[in-house]
Amino acid sequence: MLRDGDNILDVACGNGYLLGELSKKARVNAFGVDISENMIASARERYPDCTFTVGPCAPLGFEDESMDVITVSCAFHHFENPRTFAGECMRVLKSHGKVFIAEPFYSPVVRCLANTLVFPFSNKGDVRVYSQKELRLFFESAGFAGFESYITDTVLFLSAEK
Repeated sequence: MLRDGDNILDVACGNGYLLGELSKKARVNAFGVDISENMIASARERYPDCTFTVGPCAPLGFEDESMDVITVSCAFHHFENPRTFAGECMRVLKSHGKVFIAEPFYSPVVRCLANTLVFPFSNKGDVRVYSQKELRLFFESAGFAGFESYITDTVLFLSAEK
């Protein structure tokens, strides 16, 4: 998945853990963005070889076709406009670049309850949890192809290529 020299962007990177681990796999240029100043401060302290920025998931403050890989780990359900984010991934990724999403997986019943009874009243920033099909449609409508996805007991994984 990773090659030396790749530009990797972790969106909603939190304390930078995923990006720090990925940067151990190859000599990559590692970038992280998160809306939390505290999380970015922690990430900068923990992973000084990575570049971290405070910012939103959309618009992404990166040049067109500047990234080889974009990751989002357990944060997509916080994004207020997932279609806009998918479009931003398409803009920022290089040709044949890949996006990797990992999200908590909920059964249809639990997903329905969360989306109708819990998230509308949450003050934790949760917006909506998505099915495998819904997640794919966001990226498909942005022009992505080459989808791969699978579900474990608790996590939904999706990847797509520009």
